[in-house]
Amino acid sequence: QGYTTSVLVVLLAVMMIYRWHKQKVKNLPPGPTGVPIFGCLPFMDTLAELTFTKWSKKYGPIFTVHLGQTRVVVLNSYEAIVEALINQGDKFNGRVHNFFTNLSSNGHGILFIEGEKWRIQRKFGTRALAGAGVHGKTYEQRVLEESAHLIEVFRSKDEKPFNIEVIYLVTKCNTPLQTIVSILNYTQRQFIFVVGVFFMLLSVIHKNIKGLNILILGTENFGNIKLASWSIYLISEIFAAALEQHEKDHDAAHPRDLVDLFISEMQRKRPTFEKTQLLYFLKDIFVAGTETSTSTIIWALYYLIRHPEIQDKVHREIDAELGRDGKLSLKTNLPYTKAVLQETYRIRTVTPLAIPRRTRGDVNLMGYFIPKHTEIISNLWWVHNDPEHWDEPDVFRPERHLDTNGNLVMLNRVIPFSIGPRNCLGENLARIEIYLFLVSILQKFVV
Repeated sequence: QGYTTSVLVVLLAVMMIYRWHKQKVKNLPPGPTGVPIFGCLPFMDTLAELTFTKWSKKYGPIFTVHLGQTRVVVLNSYEAIVEALINQGDKFNGRVHNFFTNLSSNGHGILFIEGEKWRIQRKFGTRALAGAGVHGKTYEQRVLEESAHLIEVFRSKDEKPFNIEVIYLVTKCNTPLQTIVSILNYTQRQFIFVVGVFFMLLSVIHKNIKGLNILILGTENFGNIKLASWSIYLISEIFAAALEQHEKDHDAAHPRDLVDLFISEMQRKRPTFEKTQLLYFLKDIFVAGTETSTSTIIWALYYLIRHPEIQDKVHREIDAELGRDGKLSLKTNLPYTKAVLQETYRIRTVTPLAIPRRTRGDVNLMGYFIPKHTEIISNLWWVHNDPEHWDEPDVFRPERHLDTNGNLVMLNRVIPFSIGPRNCLGENLARIEIYLFLVSILQKFVV
């Protein structure tokens, strides 16, 4: 009995310390209490975005939740996300620092760096991924070449059943590599694909509690840490070998791709431009851009198969504008097909919870006080599924993205790439890839 009493006293003391720690920040957004040490983790559903939505109905669109020992503020409405990430974007552009992010970036790359280095690299990456200064083929031409290769792979199956996801991934994974670094040979590209699959397996961390542990707490089982470390190492080694040859062939007057542009900046001795940074930059773009865009195109095909009447409309539009052999380009007028993609972005948010941010100073947000270094999670899934703004959000309905004249309307509330200064660097390139791949497939096949 004495032992039991002692345990209860200790637990009570821990609980009181925990509650005191939580309450010492005045005017913090309200939220669930949780339990000592673990916070609210024991009460999380498998899909964190659904749990956050449930808590938001009780505590409001901005609420505080403790995940383990980490205080997190969740933004669970479009208005809250806009106010934080756009209107006060400079205060919410920090990144989370933990074991996993440090392992992944080591202070380099683009995903997890901050400050002046991030601003310089972000500006460079934005221009480079838009094709500014690149000599030779445009990124649009390169994507179309890859999509043509994919079509030939499909045809080689001679109308026999096959796993479209595997075939598409192998081809699709080459596109970012071709866009970023044109000299990777076929073997290198395929090998990076294999390594990339491991990163895709890790991408499920966005959809479960363990994922929140990695992204926010920096803790996870040792196997996943070893897997991530090994994958990062292998990709870095492949890129390093390719870059060595790239430097030998470099022609500053005729840059072929992002890598040549970066090497030119290195030769000018510009701050933050050095080889290690380039290797991590390439790794970040590859990891961030492969699984997300691949998943989007796969989901688009899935919904077209599930809704043959929608697929029929797409085919009629493509046939009227292009025919079976017409030349596709970004200027091709296909509003209904683009609406199908917009609806796919909405109904199947590939990254339901955007990559966590971190406040770089004390912030006042919509009447609440948020301390410096607080981690911020934006629930993009709820923005895309809020029934107050989307009629029957569970229904796949491309027409919601068209006006009465059938013209495409790019609704502000569709934000699959997040928003603000730290939105997805490769958004424009990803949209180009997804659109051209989808139309190329549908121009030649009925799925």
